[in-house]
Amino acid sequence: MISIPECTLCGKVVDRLFLAEVEGSEIEVCEECGKFGKVVKEIRPRKEKENKFIVKKEVVELEESEEELKPNYGDLIIRARQKSGLERKEFAMEINEKESIIRRLELQQMVPNDKLKKKIEDFLDIKLTEVYKKKKIQSRPAKGTLTLGDIIEIK
Repeated sequence: MISIPECTLCGKVVDRLFLAEVEGSEIEVCEECGKFGKVVKEIRPRKEKENKFIVKKEVVELEESEEELKPNYGDLIIRARQKSGLERKEFAMEINEKESIIRRLELQQMVPNDKLKKKIEDFLDIKLTEVYKKKKIQSRPAKGTLTLGDIIEIK
């Protein structure tokens, strides 16, 4: 893509442009407008590089599963502990944890790490996590020129 040489002062499309200092600023001018300032040098026509960007062409949905903590994990721990007939302090001693940790878990003020989660699940015979399926969008890239339509989301 070749840029069209245009005089900054008069706007005329010309074959040759000159870099001239006019009133303290360097601007691109035609030969005629060069007389209004001091011509510094001739500017050769330049080729503009075409910007190539990756543009989404084809969208493919893939399912990916991920295990996450259930939103009501605190209630699950309380119910399972009470079903086992254990007080919070007794349960804490059984799994070798502090009572304050169990209290914070039951109130959902703390998220258990994997080791603690496994201890609780094994002892109370419950499942604190569930598998969620995530949709993953994947696209095949294609070379092309980025346009305004690629950027703007029309509502």
